[in-house]
Amino acid sequence: MAFQPFHTLRNWLNLPSQKTPLNATNLNYMDNSIKEADNRIVQLDAKKAEVSLVNQLVRSVVLDPKSGVLTVTLQNGTVTTYDLDIERVVTNFDITDDNILVLTLADGSTKEVDLTKFVNTFSNTATVSMKMENRVVTAEIVDGSVTMEKLDAAIQSEFRQYMLDAQSARDSALQYQKFAKRYALGDAEFEGSETDNAKYYYEQSKSNAETTTANAEAAADSAGSATAQAAIATTKATSATASANSAAADAQIATEKATIASQMAGSATEKAQAAAHSAETATAKALAAADSAQLSQRYAVGGVVSDDAQDNSKWYCQQAENYAKVAQEVTDIIYPEIYVDLGTGHLMSIGGNNFSVSLDSNGHLISAIGSGGAA
Repeated sequence: MAFQPFHTLRNWLNLPSQKTPLNATNLNYMDNSIKEADNRIVQLDAKKAEVSLVNQLVRSVVLDPKSGVLTVTLQNGTVTTYDLDIERVVTNFDITDDNILVLTLADGSTKEVDLTKFVNTFSNTATVSMKMENRVVTAEIVDGSVTMEKLDAAIQSEFRQYMLDAQSARDSALQYQKFAKRYALGDAEFEGSETDNAKYYYEQSKSNAETTTANAEAAADSAGSATAQAAIATTKATSATASANSAAADAQIATEKATIASQMAGSATEKAQAAAHSAETATAKALAAADSAQLSQRYAVGGVVSDDAQDNSKWYCQQAENYAKVAQEVTDIIYPEIYVDLGTGHLMSIGGNNFSVSLDSNGHLISAIGSGGAA
């Protein structure tokens, strides 16, 4: 803070003037002024700069505008010069087609700067495609470039499990196909299957039915022959009786003929019994043929007993076709192309066959095989 004036002049007058008497008032006023001056001198002395510090202060600064040399003179007379290199100051610049910045200096020389060193370079790969629009760099996953190794470990494990399941389904289909053939036609790989299959039982049933029909026809023929012979014997017996009643002389002859007729009647009775026995045999074979036919149906299509609905050639054939279809669907799987839309953050998929990937309401990754069943 700057000092303000403190003492006012008294304008002392000599005697005999009494306007400025030499008294305590005037002397004390003078004394106070002297004291104030003394205080201010002490303060100035306390705040003064040391000579060594003042000597380091700048006395003058001179700049040569042509050479760019700055001359600084200190209080102690020390002179220091600084070359500002104003001839190296850029006065103009230009950019070439090769992105080279050309600087023109004050002295007329030029300096070239490769601007590509200040720019990051983004290159495309087989998996990621880079592009820039309006100075915004974006990256996109190339279609069909995501391999199994690029997928999450959990998804890789799930895909490998699908492959194992497909192989297992294929093996099961082939096994059921063998069983279907074994029970339908027989297979050399299964011991005893040549006489334990639907075709064999069908042929046996057909043969038994034909044999039964032939036996029944033979029995019918035998019964008809016996009946005819019995009718002839009865006619002859009647004739013999008439002859005995009409002529006693012919009694012996009639008796002999009656005996012959009786023998023929006995023979006819035996043949009738044989025919009846043949009919019973034919009936038994017909029942056996019916049983064989039911057994053939049981092993061919089922529907005979309660537990044959899933133990017949038809069921095994259907299972083989189903597993073959599943195996075919899994074999025809073409994995979709999965990528992340960097603009929206969405998981996207393109293409694929018999396989799809989506997110459910809980944000879980869901995949599907074939007609859309969750895998």
